[in-house]
Amino acid sequence: MAANNEKTPSLSNKCIDLILSKTLIYSHHSSIHHHHHHHNQTPLPPPSEAAMAKQNKTHFIFPETQSTVLPDPSNFFSSTLLSKPLPTNSFFQNFVLKNGDQPEYIHPYLIKSSNSSLSLSYPSRQVNSAFIYQVFNADLTISSKQGSSGKHLISSYSDLSVTLDIPSSNLSFLLVRGSPFLTVSVTQPTPLSITTIHAILSFSSNKTNTKHTFHFNNGQTWILYASSTIKLSHTLSEITSDAFSGIVRIALLPDSDSKHEAVLDKFSSCYPVSGEAIFREPFCVEYKWEKKGSGDLLLLAHPLHVQLLSNGDNDVTVLEDFKYGSIDGDVVGVVGDSWVLQTDPVYVTWHSTKGVKEESHDEIVSALSNDVEGLNSSSISTTSSYFYGKLIARAARLALIAEELSYPDVIPKVKKFLKESIEPWLEGTFNGN
Repeated sequence: MAANNEKTPSLSNKCIDLILSKTLIYSHHSSIHHHHHHHNQTPLPPPSEAAMAKQNKTHFIFPETQSTVLPDPSNFFSSTLLSKPLPTNSFFQNFVLKNGDQPEYIHPYLIKSSNSSLSLSYPSRQVNSAFIYQVFNADLTISSKQGSSGKHLISSYSDLSVTLDIPSSNLSFLLVRGSPFLTVSVTQPTPLSITTIHAILSFSSNKTNTKHTFHFNNGQTWILYASSTIKLSHTLSEITSDAFSGIVRIALLPDSDSKHEAVLDKFSSCYPVSGEAIFREPFCVEYKWEKKGSGDLLLLAHPLHVQLLSNGDNDVTVLEDFKYGSIDGDVVGVVGDSWVLQTDPVYVTWHSTKGVKEESHDEIVSALSNDVEGLNSSSISTTSSYFYGKLIARAARLALIAEELSYPDVIPKVKKFLKESIEPWLEGTFNGN
């Protein structure tokens, strides 16, 4: 859009037709960028070396602005991350927005950080006719027994993980998506406090004090593993430790069923610290985790992961009986630090990939005619570029459907609607903008 009040020269009808016939229809596939070279356009000559040198010297920096709508998230990012762009729509954004104290769902737990502590919930789900939501109850809250007043900081993040530090308490939480264990690195000798909103019914420890099991009055059983001896004592709703440094891992025992305990025992020593999603070839993504400790890595996969894992060339073992509930269906154990997720190919085309059934032709033509009859550019009430764009894209889709059905009668009316609704945006005359 022109920044000043000068009117942009009107676009020729030929140009509008060109835009409508190809480019705007592509808004239906907004995440895919294609460059169309039309035969009636002369390609621009490459810029001269002098022009390129000049271009490289001038870096445009957007002016800093203070948004009245979005709070500045940098208070919760480590200073070492501030020199690079920060993610604006990440799986952990509740940890960095406003007070940073709203929960995030990191399968299979809801995790919340506030008041120099981190709380863990294995959530129940509430269902009604409108939606399903997960209820946060602080099953476990982990902090320093000494207490502290410092806020949390995000010290690193990747596609599949975020590390949340509470520096004043010497605690670093390695939060990895799909881990049945909550992993915390205690960086200096620190006495720990683990509280619960439930009552602790039973508590037991192994001989070396590296594994502790506690059972709550809500039916949950949790197991704590430590990289070295950790002495714990407890009251009705709090577990405390002597000063400890090292790795602590805590996991819910699925269904409180002891048959799953051996699985947690076996994989308690190997922990993930980060994970990347890598696109190596079409229709395929690899999840690759960095791990520490000894043994193999245990993570959890939801039903779609399991389906896609079976398509790929994978060196993983699926533990079908070891599972947790989640809002996405049961998540099951997968042993391995690299998953290759392979989908069926879905190609981007102008028309439908499977064609139209002959017996449905007349019914679709009838519905298409009704939809096109209802197009009226003067009745568009939204001024939002998002919703306005969706309206236009839907109308452009009708022209494509007509083309595929060999029913060109409705196309002129669609073109008229698109021309009337798009031109004001291109010319800078749209009132709502």
